[in-house]
Amino acid sequence: MSESRLLKARCKKTGRFYALELKKYGSEWKVVNLVNLSEEEYRTLPSEVKQAKFFSADNLRPCTACGSRQIGGCACPNGGDCSPHMKFKLDCLYCNQLVLDYSAPVRSPYNVWAGTSNIPDATKDRYGNPQGSQYDLARDGAFIGFTVVILNLAASSRKISLDDPIAALEKKGFEVVEYRRTPPYNELKELLSKDKVQLWIISDKYKCLDSATYKLIEDFFKTGHGVYFMGEEEPYFTDVNPIIGKLFSSSMHGNNRGGRVLYIQTADGEPGIIPNHYITTGIVSFYEGTTIATVDVAGGLEPLIFSSNKQIVAAYYEKNGCRAIVDGGYTRLYCQWDTAGTDRYVVNAAAWLANFERFGY
Repeated sequence: MSESRLLKARCKKTGRFYALELKKYGSEWKVVNLVNLSEEEYRTLPSEVKQAKFFSADNLRPCTACGSRQIGGCACPNGGDCSPHMKFKLDCLYCNQLVLDYSAPVRSPYNVWAGTSNIPDATKDRYGNPQGSQYDLARDGAFIGFTVVILNLAASSRKISLDDPIAALEKKGFEVVEYRRTPPYNELKELLSKDKVQLWIISDKYKCLDSATYKLIEDFFKTGHGVYFMGEEEPYFTDVNPIIGKLFSSSMHGNNRGGRVLYIQTADGEPGIIPNHYITTGIVSFYEGTTIATVDVAGGLEPLIFSSNKQIVAAYYEKNGCRAIVDGGYTRLYCQWDTAGTDRYVVNAAAWLANFERFGY
């Protein structure tokens, strides 16, 4: 079976938005799946195929009222009870209120599979993750003009090298500015004064930042700029706990042994990474880190990764146009980098934290 293509469509009656997944059978493209979209996803999605008429493939049932397989070509009363809030109905595929949309998408740095963890029919790597940068959240080179500032405060005490993460970020177009020491306040303030900038903080076990820098970081976050707070086993969260305590009433604590590959979470509270978030695009398996701290979820934080011992090792915040990640397992940045999913997770996190929806693209 051929690789898939996408076609966007909307319902004139309910205003709902859809993506139709297409496969090629001989010379004809047929619909094999129907996915609900948000309006934002719909606006950024391109229609990749155009032909005179589309029909559903045999894996989908036809219209339950008349047996038609033509997409958007059925006029029988199969959707009389439809509404914007109705339960999903496959008959929406055939209803003549469904309009195929070939308009150009709003320009976006995201790939078409943004927000989908397990990509159907994609070639998988040895860990089961979809293989190829087209399954990352961001297109290669898409974030030229955006900057990631990294305060690698534990560079000396833990001998942290970020060569691999930086190379992965640069492939997406990010300029990376890494400090391997405490940055001068005015220099950091100047860097953080620009719109298309995000900040990553890798905490040491010793306090490296002063109260003025804490306040600078808090203000930076509150204006919508993405911040990635990274800690580790106790006591390697000394400089992130004061800030996340102020912003989210949260903290990191503990010293847990990790070292395992996790998979898409199948039930609340179980080990794994949550599915189908922008950060987890193209990720079905994921290395949790060598040693990890637990993150308290509070103040609007939502769980992102549950460790192998069922503790929350990472959480995300997305409210009021602001974004942050709080992560207690930064060893994965430099230990066993080639293990499942780390490179994709890093670039997905940066693409999401760039918050282009707020600062423009």
